[in-house]
Amino acid sequence: MSPLNIFLTTWNTGLQGSKAQSQDLTSWLLPVLKNTEGNDIPDIYAIGVQELLPVHLALAGLSRPVLSILTERIQSLLSSHATSLSSEKKPETYKLVSRVSHVGVALWIFARENTMNGRLGKPLSTSLGLWYGGMGNKSAVGIRLPIKRFDDGGWEVLTFVNTHLEAHDKNIARRNKQYENILSSLVFQPSDPLAEPYQIFDSSHIFIMGDLNYRLSKRPLSNQLIDGKENDDILKLEKDRFEMVDLDTLRKEQREGRVFGGLREGDLTRFAPTYKRVVGQVEGYSKKRIPGWTDRILFASYTDPPHLFSPQEYLTPTIPSGEISDNTTKIIHFSSTPELTISDHKPVHAILLLPSPSPSLSTNATSPHLSPKLPNSPSPHKPRPKPTSKEVLLAWKLLGMFLDRLIGYPWTIIILLGGGNEKTGLGVSAFLAMIWGVWWSGVWSA
Repeated sequence: MSPLNIFLTTWNTGLQGSKAQSQDLTSWLLPVLKNTEGNDIPDIYAIGVQELLPVHLALAGLSRPVLSILTERIQSLLSSHATSLSSEKKPETYKLVSRVSHVGVALWIFARENTMNGRLGKPLSTSLGLWYGGMGNKSAVGIRLPIKRFDDGGWEVLTFVNTHLEAHDKNIARRNKQYENILSSLVFQPSDPLAEPYQIFDSSHIFIMGDLNYRLSKRPLSNQLIDGKENDDILKLEKDRFEMVDLDTLRKEQREGRVFGGLREGDLTRFAPTYKRVVGQVEGYSKKRIPGWTDRILFASYTDPPHLFSPQEYLTPTIPSGEISDNTTKIIHFSSTPELTISDHKPVHAILLLPSPSPSLSTNATSPHLSPKLPNSPSPHKPRPKPTSKEVLLAWKLLGMFLDRLIGYPWTIIILLGGGNEKTGLGVSAFLAMIWGVWWSGVWSA
């Protein structure tokens, strides 16, 4: 089978996801595909959002209507656009493979029918509340997807994770702890009750994205915080961003072996820090927060050479192209979309090309459970933790759901009865208008 083309994107919508219009979705999901040839149309779309709705509605579990309508709109948009780009002038269809959400965090996986039909195994999904008591104000969701790379076998497993970690500059240790919790407790339960649960690194390829909330260690100069225009000095811009990457706290924590071991990402100097942006403006940063590349896409493949995950790699923002072999997952495109202004975050997207598998995979991986696995994280990272027991996970999830609803329902009722305001949320009329507006715009964009 030919290489797999995967489009990944993450966006913290700043509680405004229900307000996204058709042009917002187009800029977000189709930023670099306008001149794409048919052979480069993504085989897989992985779409992650955080802060989809106002917190009280999300905690009350009232996100389903918006999720359903967005699913239809996204599916229609992807299919229509792929059809317009198809070199064979044949209708293209994207199928929803799986969708999972937890409070304000959601993840969609869509597959291109023309290339993936008959090659997908049964997906598994899972979710985890990361906040105190298992609450979902900060959470993680995951989808595990087996893919048959050859007609007669050759299975690989792709795992996608979307997460929203603890906010604020001082909470680096808390974010690191939440990531450890993801490693141990964001597990997939197989249908066979006797089988062991799958952890996220029990995969051939892994993709972790979301609002990870790691900021810069200090605020850079204002003239460095620009997205850049055609008439800007590109060399100076890249130099300024290179200096900012050296201040990135996530890279520092990776380098010192405390978090995200065995994962890599694209060149952060390709775009300006994505947070904290001024709502309604393409350029500009709030002075209330230290900016940062909070919105990230990290990944790993079992075919990648070990040196790509050494601590030295986190000192530099790029990987020399000469060191990329044919069996290495390649970053085709990596950027953000500054034109979207409804949130204080800018979306980030990446197009990755998974290499063609070795012919030996066809005979060795005759079923998903025989698929290749990712290696352990390199030193100085600690060994990955063992999975949390089913009993503990169930208790944690039930407690988290109880606390979510305990806070979400009364909060929503108070807001609805009180009329709502700019700081507290939606009133009755605004809530109904939101549902009607999302539905009506979905009808017109279909």
